[in-house]
Amino acid sequence: MGTNTEVKTELTPAQRYFYDVNGYVLLRGIFSPAECQRLVDLADQMDADDGCVYKHDGYPKTPILTVLSRCAWYHPHLLETAMHPILLPIIEEVVGGDVRLEEHQYLINYPNVTENGNGNQASHVKDEGWHRGTAPNFGSFEADGHYHCMFSKAFIYLTDNGPGEGTWVVPGSHRMDMPTKTLREFMDETLAIQLQSQAGDVLILSETLIHAGPQLKAGSSPRYSLVYGYTPPFMQTWRRYDPPVDLVEQVTPEQQQFLTGEIRYGFRRGGF
Repeated sequence: MGTNTEVKTELTPAQRYFYDVNGYVLLRGIFSPAECQRLVDLADQMDADDGCVYKHDGYPKTPILTVLSRCAWYHPHLLETAMHPILLPIIEEVVGGDVRLEEHQYLINYPNVTENGNGNQASHVKDEGWHRGTAPNFGSFEADGHYHCMFSKAFIYLTDNGPGEGTWVVPGSHRMDMPTKTLREFMDETLAIQLQSQAGDVLILSETLIHAGPQLKAGSSPRYSLVYGYTPPFMQTWRRYDPPVDLVEQVTPEQQQFLTGEIRYGFRRGGF
């Protein structure tokens, strides 16, 4: 699948410590340039496919962002990538057990250009689109000295993210029961980091972590990323994210369980 030749299916102790403390960890060189290009080509194919009726449902296109939603339904390779043999065990490690696929989408960012063709003025860090997907007090737990988030993501970067182009994160915010709007009131450059990465790198991110996408300046190339979100099987599916019946009938039993969360609650003997 175009992966790094040194296959690692779990975080190193240093990576696990970094994730526990910061709420994210960046894995370098997971996908090869050829695999990144294949995924970019699939994004362009899906974007141009007028027969794909669900791709913008809930995510209308804007001049600076195209969201191609539910992409794992679109092509078998995109479902296979969601179950990547390196990434899936790591996701299960940070979630804390079996997972199902919740969110799956391409994000294509474009330069933010004003009507006169000039790039936007540099924004203050507090003006970025800060958000989180779930609150720490009910979306996470600790076990055996490690942090686990029940909604975690893998951001696969398909193009390079140089200065001003990377994902913004607030390290440590995954442990803070503080609304994003409250943090924004006193946000400054000492609290946030904009990550730089290369095509093929993967960001493992807790959705309790406050984070934001970039605002690309004029002259920047389009930024492609492929994002998968995972939850325990017993969590309720988002509206419009239940997989189509015809797709469920076509996939393998393992993929079917991964898409539907059919296992729901897996009893673990000796765990109570």
